[in-house]
Amino acid sequence: MVTVGLGLAIWTTGCKKASDKSFLDPTDIGQMNEKTVFADSALSIQFLNSVYGDLNKTYFMQNGTTGAGIWAFSDATDDGEARWSSGFSQGYNTANVAKASDNDFSRATWRDTYLLIRRVNVFLDNLPRAPLSEVKKTRLKAESRFLRAFAYYHLLRTFGGVPLLGDKKYGLLDDFLVPRNTFTQTMDYIESELNAVVPILPLQHLPEDFGRPTRGAVLAIKAKLLLMAASPLYNESNPNSGPIKSILGYDSFDANRWKKAADAAKAVMDMGLYSLVEDNTTAPGYGYYDMGIQRMNSEYIFQIMMPPGRFYETYMLPASRGGQNYGNPTQQLVDDYPMKNGKLISESGSGYVETNPYANRDPRFYYTVLYNQALWLDRTSLTKKPVDLYALAPGDGMSTAPYNTVTGYLWRRFCNENAGGNYGVTSQIGLVVSRYADILLGYAEATNEFQGAGPEVYQAVEAVRKRAGLVPYALSTGLSKEQMREVIRHERRIEFANEEGHRFFDILRWKIAENLINGPMGGMRWTKTGSAFTGTRITFETRKFNSPQMYYQPIPLQEVNKNSQLLQNPGW
Repeated sequence: MVTVGLGLAIWTTGCKKASDKSFLDPTDIGQMNEKTVFADSALSIQFLNSVYGDLNKTYFMQNGTTGAGIWAFSDATDDGEARWSSGFSQGYNTANVAKASDNDFSRATWRDTYLLIRRVNVFLDNLPRAPLSEVKKTRLKAESRFLRAFAYYHLLRTFGGVPLLGDKKYGLLDDFLVPRNTFTQTMDYIESELNAVVPILPLQHLPEDFGRPTRGAVLAIKAKLLLMAASPLYNESNPNSGPIKSILGYDSFDANRWKKAADAAKAVMDMGLYSLVEDNTTAPGYGYYDMGIQRMNSEYIFQIMMPPGRFYETYMLPASRGGQNYGNPTQQLVDDYPMKNGKLISESGSGYVETNPYANRDPRFYYTVLYNQALWLDRTSLTKKPVDLYALAPGDGMSTAPYNTVTGYLWRRFCNENAGGNYGVTSQIGLVVSRYADILLGYAEATNEFQGAGPEVYQAVEAVRKRAGLVPYALSTGLSKEQMREVIRHERRIEFANEEGHRFFDILRWKIAENLINGPMGGMRWTKTGSAFTGTRITFETRKFNSPQMYYQPIPLQEVNKNSQLLQNPGW
């Protein structure tokens, strides 16, 4: 039952006119009714702004940015491990989820996303009488429909088909006993809503409206949606049967879904508004790092706004750098980074040396992972000094403290090199939902699956590799569809490590999670003797993935118990 998700809206109020402040500035919370709020222009806009304020809850596995840390989707993949035992991913990784079908992730996602949808419906219902110009009403209506479509997209990739509420503003006396819509119906609804607002939203916003969706943002989310729908879990290898099958995917395969996804990505490319942030002059791959610490650049298409601060530095860096070490990259991820010559570490001629494993790697490795003796800004000297992650090192060492790294690595993605968790510069970055590299690799994937590895596929993938600072960046010629598929999947893993749930939802939609997170997960334990370090590969955890159960999250048990029409996902 969707009573929690359809609960009473939270009224967001403010005493200033909307033009006096950024739409992301905090507002006072009070109890006001719809008549009062939508009789005031500023309060009407602030009500919609409160929906923007909750988008961060779709970005992380738990809590958004309002909880006690980052509970990242990466921690529930072969890329990472959460270091705090209360996180959902700890149980998920061993197929031993606390509270099973009423687990924290499912309940929070269902509740928060349906609350967002209801608030949009309240806004749309009241917008006609708000004292705003017709031009502004038209734009705000389009924005709100985009936000609602984005919420349904997050529900779809998490649960499969879900109840579609349309514009209905449910009240306490309404009938909440609604069934789940099919995967096709949910897909079609989201796509139709996105298509409807494309011609209305502007190519760019005025500075005071930065962060609101543009035409490019709508097309980019549509491209992500269609790429997901064309993928094996939903389009080719739907593992389900009976009534639930049509709720969790398509009934039959259609190769044209890949063509549709490719066309959607190409529509973004053809806008000519976006490009990769590239700078291999300052340092190899520096554009990749620089892009990640900027608030605005040519690559970002849609992001969730954040207030200035040191968000990533606070949660990702080690204690010696003012951080809280919320996640640890795995050895599996580290091993997947190629050498700077583009060769995998297992390839002949790569130059990889096991006793010196971090030398001459893909530049993106150095901008993503902190490893033993990597340099980071020291608070006292304000110079870069080695981070000691070796076993029993004072402070940050493996096994020195209960919540230190268990893999031998820490994340540094999106962290500014001139900051620690509580010192140095402050960042202006948001949470990146879609950027141009995502469009290029999505286009390459869909085009390759539809018609093979043609020149346009090579061009898109090589553009990302060139920006990364690989020399040479060119791929081997004559790759088959299957070979190019592996190249693209590998490139996505490296390019989007610890970013917006890419890896989590990628290995689900590709239906390969059962192969990747079943078995031992590794790290590197370094020991110090004198001034020398010796590394030993370790297994820190043995993981288990139940298929098809874990390809879909459960509808919260408390909802199913209230509504007999909600079919539960298999295995829960």
